[in-house]
Amino acid sequence: MPQPVQIGWIDLGSRDKNKILSVLSLLYAAEAVDELGIGVIRDGFADVLFPGTSTVQTRAKYFLIVPFILMELERERNLTPRALLDRLAKEEIALINQLKKGNAEGVIGGRSGERLQKKPSSIYWNGLYTYGIFRSTVRLSLDEYAHAVCTLNRTKARITSAVHADRGEDTDDTGISSGIIGTFWRAPIPPPDWRERVTVELTKDEAQFLRDKIISSEHSKNSLLASILRSNSYEVKDYDDISLIKGMVNLPDDIRSDYEMAVRFSEFIYGANIRYNIILSNGENEDANEAWNEWYERVTAGFIQNYNVSEPFVRLSVSGRNRARIYPFVKQWKQVVIDGDVTAMDDLIIKREIQLKGKERAKLKNSGVYRWKEGVWLGGGKLQYRFRNARRLIADIYNGLEGNDSDVQAN
Repeated sequence: MPQPVQIGWIDLGSRDKNKILSVLSLLYAAEAVDELGIGVIRDGFADVLFPGTSTVQTRAKYFLIVPFILMELERERNLTPRALLDRLAKEEIALINQLKKGNAEGVIGGRSGERLQKKPSSIYWNGLYTYGIFRSTVRLSLDEYAHAVCTLNRTKARITSAVHADRGEDTDDTGISSGIIGTFWRAPIPPPDWRERVTVELTKDEAQFLRDKIISSEHSKNSLLASILRSNSYEVKDYDDISLIKGMVNLPDDIRSDYEMAVRFSEFIYGANIRYNIILSNGENEDANEAWNEWYERVTAGFIQNYNVSEPFVRLSVSGRNRARIYPFVKQWKQVVIDGDVTAMDDLIIKREIQLKGKERAKLKNSGVYRWKEGVWLGGGKLQYRFRNARRLIADIYNGLEGNDSDVQAN
């Protein structure tokens, strides 16, 4: 039995630490498991359809909570970048118990508490930029943002001191950098007591604000997510599969094209994932056996013969090494399915896993690495392209729009 690998870091900056935590957190997200090495296409379509989302996001309210904290921290004098980020982390942890009130779902750190490693600010940072809530002409990392804030505050302090000295006045040490608020944010300004009243649910004003940002931002307005919100398709929040959106939402032609292309690839590669689980269980996984029979009958009625394996590579501009690593596999997968040769299908999948992981780490036909247990399904099933995370965001916005007005002030 192989010994568990211990992973840690020594004296790393927050950027490096967050990168490691991002990888580790993805290992626990079912949709992010990539046994067949097609993650570049999966993630590419996810970014096209649902930009700003991730597999570890939970509730939409964090798109407001993070700016609320940072707008206040921007006003404080004499903070170093490290001190600002440390304060941010403490503030995020301090809010956990308040957010958990009423057994609220999706509270980040609800179980780990003060031991929380990956904070909401790092989880939602890309989305804050994508939706135009974080205001910057260039994409800054959280570390770069902290340095920019502190640089601006120091500059303002020097200018203010020079003005006072020129006038022969004493420098006012209080509130000197208060005007910096709003420099980086297009977000509502929370009331002073927002911490005592904050919940994971969006108020009506907050939901309207977030909806407007998603459907208007240059980085998200031409997406499936924006189209769903723009068309007020409330029913989508109750769907459990991305393929159900077809025919239910009136989509512009370009977005419909991307959506249908993603659904086609999901259907195409799903059979390979099913065969993976059949091989893994030596044919004992009855769910996989049933799924295979249904999939094979469905796709061999004309779909697989007509499927263009090149279309996702062209649309997502997958080239170079990534294309060389994926394209031959998907092309061969199509051919062996058309041929109806199950032995060739399984040999291809076994070979694919060995190519990706090496013989020592490959699970298939290697009981020393992995033993199948009844009820286990690896590989995340049918590709959803982060739809289920986006669905939570959509549900929070729609539920908020049906709620009461808030007293936050637009910035």
